[in-house]
Amino acid sequence: MAEVTLKDVDKTNWDACCNLKLSTKQGGLVAPHMYTIAESEVEPSFVPLAIYAGDTVVGFAMYGLDPDDGKYWIYRLMIDVDYQGKGYGKAALKELVKMISRLPDSNEIYAGYKPWNNVAAGLFGELGFERTGEMLSGEFITRLNVTRQKQILEG
Repeated sequence: MAEVTLKDVDKTNWDACCNLKLSTKQGGLVAPHMYTIAESEVEPSFVPLAIYAGDTVVGFAMYGLDPDDGKYWIYRLMIDVDYQGKGYGKAALKELVKMISRLPDSNEIYAGYKPWNNVAAGLFGELGFERTGEMLSGEFITRLNVTRQKQILEG
């Protein structure tokens, strides 16, 4: 499987994160990264991360403790179009889940995706996220029971 490292977004990599691109057909699946980075500046519980393969930024993610519901959410997860299909998304999601599962009161992790995003549906499903039956802002909501999934997370 591909190996990735998650690093805080800082002055050395924020520009690379902002320049990541999706394919034309994937447009509208995630908010612009500049907006997401700005959002993390005003909501201290949101953590933006650069996804690295070696020394190269190949993707972007953000997680946080939602101020409205008090639950951990993966708000963003994307891999640049030039690096898709190489296992980086799955590796990054596994690392994100491991990172979040170490935080206090992180028994569950939530994530959402657009109904037409079959790649996200497959990826989240493969790692144990289950649809809750809810929709929020036009996205299917999924939940991972961290306690039940420990074996997958450490595998």
